[in-house]
Amino acid sequence: MNDPLPTTGSAELSTLVTVTDDEERDRLAQELLRLSLPELVDVLRRVLPTHADRDSTMPGVLVLAEVSRLPDGDPSLTQPYIEVVAWPDRDYYDGGFGPELALYEDGACSGCGLEVCSTAKRAFCPLCGTLCGLT
Repeated sequence: MNDPLPTTGSAELSTLVTVTDDEERDRLAQELLRLSLPELVDVLRRVLPTHADRDSTMPGVLVLAEVSRLPDGDPSLTQPYIEVVAWPDRDYYDGGFGPELALYEDGACSGCGLEVCSTAKRAFCPLCGTLCGLT
């Protein structure tokens, strides 16, 4: 089964190579732009949780989120709608990313109540790791 919340120890993070050159970061960004949305979500599923701050008094996890707002509303008066991107259950989809090419599936995580969206109806909450059934 895919680990919904991959972890990396702080010792491992300190051995990572720092990309200090803007040109190198631009090259990496261009490579990421070549990915479809489901592929990008999968790459970020592997990266974002490794930057979690689990050692503090208030542990945190980096996540990908989709933020939207009604197009007709006044942005200064309308609260944005925020959904965190849940990681597709790749084992259930035989290594795939789910049937959708965009973040069309949504719902609330039954484990922590977080509003989530995904490219798949079966996806793991990036905060608590609960398997979510989305619609």
